[in-house]
Amino acid sequence: MVSIIIVNWNTRDLLINCLKSIEKNASGCEVIVVDNASSDDSADAVRKQFPYV
Repeated sequence: MVSIIIVNWNTRDLLINCLKSIEKNASGCEVIVVDNASSDDSADAVRKQFPYV
């Protein structure tokens, strides 16, 4: 299994685009996002749009 780990800090739009690309092109991978206390609601956006992350 391939794991993709993304470290994020206040880049919600870039993160969402990245996850959409992974979803489209690399299905079957484990995806882990580590959010570094973002203040732009990145974590909530990921939870809502990508619950498997």
